[in-house]
Amino acid sequence: MRILKYISFMIISIFILPLWVQAASGKIAITSSSSAVVGNKITVKLTISSSVGIGGWQMNLKYDKAYLQLTSSTAEEGGTGIAGYSTSDNGVKSKSYTFTFRTLKTGSTNVTVTGYEAYAASDMSEMSLSVTSKNIKIITQEELEASYSKNNDLSSLEVEGAILDPAFSKDILEYSVLVQEDTKEVVINAKASDSKASITGTGKFNVTSGTNDFDIVVRAENGSEKTYKVIVEVKDANPINVEVNKEELTVVKLRENLPNAPLYEEKTINIDGFDIPAYYSEFTKLTLVGLKDKLGNINLYIYNDNKYTLYEEIGFNKITIYPLDPPSSLDGYQKNNITINNIKVNAYYFNKDSKFLILYGINVANGEKGFYLYDKDNQAITKYNDEYIKVLTAKNELYSYIILGFSSILIILIIIIIIICFKKGNKKNKKKKKK
Repeated sequence: MRILKYISFMIISIFILPLWVQAASGKIAITSSSSAVVGNKITVKLTISSSVGIGGWQMNLKYDKAYLQLTSSTAEEGGTGIAGYSTSDNGVKSKSYTFTFRTLKTGSTNVTVTGYEAYAASDMSEMSLSVTSKNIKIITQEELEASYSKNNDLSSLEVEGAILDPAFSKDILEYSVLVQEDTKEVVINAKASDSKASITGTGKFNVTSGTNDFDIVVRAENGSEKTYKVIVEVKDANPINVEVNKEELTVVKLRENLPNAPLYEEKTINIDGFDIPAYYSEFTKLTLVGLKDKLGNINLYIYNDNKYTLYEEIGFNKITIYPLDPPSSLDGYQKNNITINNIKVNAYYFNKDSKFLILYGINVANGEKGFYLYDKDNQAITKYNDEYIKVLTAKNELYSYIILGFSSILIILIIIIIIICFKKGNKKNKKKKKK
């Protein structure tokens, strides 16, 4: 009976138990871009993984050298042969290698692995492996660009809380929106038809009374652009329109829309029966108001008896001057127009290559009028001081007088010497005649 039991156990061990024990499994995956431009580089990643620990592995990356040239590798000795093992008793769940290739010619090529083996960390039994390969299409730059999407349409466009006129259509490029007079900002949202396209010009924007133009630009994957325009009209029941240098401008009625004028004090003036925010300076005696053009740009203008003049000041370091026409000329200097910070001003210069120029203006901070020395290289300005020149001029005059005095004395001495010599000559002649 014991012999029969032993024989039965041996039969079960040989034929039945192997059916119960399944070999550990894993996979080898190759990933990379599906396409590459000829002459460029492409990176291929090889990963072996398993849900159980891997104790050791070996394989070889196979590629067509007619299409790909290996430039770098994290495998042993920088090649394509791979052999590794885990120092942990539990093995590793995943191990990756990267290979960088330069593409050599156009066409389609496969990257795969050969001679692959892996062993379970628990008992070093051979693992069952599934393998994937990667096909890479190598194309020219022209073919790549030709494959880019040309879609630069919007699929939606809105101004939050407002109605577009006309209703949105991807083929209509210009829209108008009317908002209430107290509106300070608007939010513009847009979505591209193609996920590969990019959009600029959306978000939250400040608006002022009158018209405010906004451009929403859609850039397709191939670089082509389409511009949608939204004109936001901030309702003004009674706009104050003025004309300056043949340009139609609108008076700014909201203080928060005025550009900054830190050296001026805020005040309110009356224009056409409306209280208008303005600036005033006791030093310059100028009143400044804001005027907006049709594009929504706001600049400060000097307001005087219903007349408007563009206000332009020049700031250097801690000095800000409002340029004026000089009341007099400077001896020894030439006068000409120059451009500083995009502003044309009158200036004096010694010669056209002079590093320093002299300007005339009023210091906005303290109201002091006078000449200022401008350094073209460093773009700095300081109060012009002619004290040195006056002292130098006085010294030159003194030296001139001294030289003139010495010259006069020298001439007198020469005359005396000539007279003495003449007298001596006469005495000698008389003695000769007596003899």
